[in-house]
Amino acid sequence: MPDVSPRLIAALDLVDLPRRHGPAPAAVPSGAGFSFSYSLLVAAAVGLAACQGTSSSVGGEGGDPGRGGDDGTNGSGGATGATGQGGSGGSGTATGGHTGAGTGGSPAGTGGRPAAGGGSGTVVVPPSCGSTAQSLNPFGCNLAWGMNNPGGSLTGYSYLQFMSFWIGSEARADGTLGSCSGCNWLTSQVSKTNMIPAYYAYIIGFYGHANGLPDGNQAPNGPNLTTGGANLIRNNRAKIINMYSSYAQQTHTAWPTKPLLWLLEGDFVQYTGTSQANPLSYAELAQLAEDITCAIKAAMPNAVVAINHSTWNTNDVTNKYWAALADVNYDMAWTSGAGDQNGFFTAGTTAKSYNGATATYAYLHKVTGRTILVDTSFGLSATGDSWSDIGAANVNARIADGVIAVNVTNSESAYGSNISSLGTLSTTCH
Repeated sequence: MPDVSPRLIAALDLVDLPRRHGPAPAAVPSGAGFSFSYSLLVAAAVGLAACQGTSSSVGGEGGDPGRGGDDGTNGSGGATGATGQGGSGGSGTATGGHTGAGTGGSPAGTGGRPAAGGGSGTVVVPPSCGSTAQSLNPFGCNLAWGMNNPGGSLTGYSYLQFMSFWIGSEARADGTLGSCSGCNWLTSQVSKTNMIPAYYAYIIGFYGHANGLPDGNQAPNGPNLTTGGANLIRNNRAKIINMYSSYAQQTHTAWPTKPLLWLLEGDFVQYTGTSQANPLSYAELAQLAEDITCAIKAAMPNAVVAINHSTWNTNDVTNKYWAALADVNYDMAWTSGAGDQNGFFTAGTTAKSYNGATATYAYLHKVTGRTILVDTSFGLSATGDSWSDIGAANVNARIADGVIAVNVTNSESAYGSNISSLGTLSTTCH
C-alpha cells in the first residue's frame, strides 16, 4: 500500500491499497516444496461430490434457503437454482441449494444462494461444507502471540502460540499449482513445535501476478489487481476454487488434526472497487468467499477460516461489505493495525475521520460477530511492535474489543521479554 494519509484515501474511491501482501521478502514463500502434479488437482475437484452448474454471463437465481433443523434435526436443502439468462458467455445453469443442517434447533440451515455472475468453467460445490459452528477461539482462552515465518528452525520461539506463512506463489498462469510449500513447512518445521500454523492465503493475488497483474502499489500506472482483478476472478472462478480445494486437501494430509488458520486474501474488498474494469458486486464477492470457505472446510475439517478487513474502508463500504458476508461460514476476522491508538486501527484516526465510526476493533467485532486476529502489516506499510510493549491495561482493552491474536510480523529482539512482562492478561473467551 502506498504510504498516504488516511484522509486522502477517501478520495481514491477504493483503489487497491494492499498493505499486507506487497513485497514481503522473507515472508512470501519462494514456491519451494514437494512437487505436485496436475492430476492431483483434477482428482481434488472430481473427488468432491458435485452439485454443480456452469456459469454464464448472467447467472440464474440460486435455490430457496434450506430449512434449519428442529430440535437438532437436519434442515432441508435449498431448491435447485433456475437456469441463468444467456449472456456473452452463453447460457448456464445456476448452482442449486446446498444441504441445510440445523444444529440444536438453529433457525436456518444453509440454503441456496444467488448464482454468481459471469465467468467460465464449472465450479464444483461440495454437498457439505463442514461444521457450521464458528471456531472463535482456536488458541484457547489466552491471547495468542505470533510472528511471520523467519525461515529456518522454529524451535527457539517457545514464547509464541502461532506462526504465519504465505501461500499462493505456487499458482501458475494456467490456474494449476506447482507445489505445496506450506505443506513442506508444516511437516519440516511447525511439526517440531507446539505452535498453531496460520496461512496468509493469497492465491488470487499470486494467480494475478502470474497473469501480469501485480499489486496496485507495485505497478500503480499499469494493469494490476486494482483494475483487472475482478475480471480475472470472473474468467477463472472455477480454477480459483479448485486451487483452494487442492491446497486444503494437501494441507490436511500434512496437518490432519490441530487447527490451522487460513487468513484469506488481503484487501479482498478491492475486487468491488470502482477502479476495476468490471467490479464484482458485494453479493458476488460474498458468494466467492462462501465457495472458497466451503472448498477449504470440505477438504480440511480442522481449518479455521478468517476473512480480511481493509482498514482504509469508508464507513459505508465497511457496512455493505460485512452485511454481504453475513451468511458466509467463516470463523474469524483479520486485519492490520496498532494496539496503542485507543482502539482505532491506525495512528491519527479519530471519531471525526472519514471512517471514524467503523475503524475500530470494537466495531469490527460487533459488525462481524467474530473474534479478531491483527497483524502489524507487511511491505511498505509494515510497522513496529505496538502490542507487546504497551502494558497489560492497553492489551486487555483490545481483548475486550474482540482481539484474540496478535501477529508481530517482523522479528524484534525484545518481543519475547515484552510478552513475559505483561503477566496474566484477560481471558479471550467471552
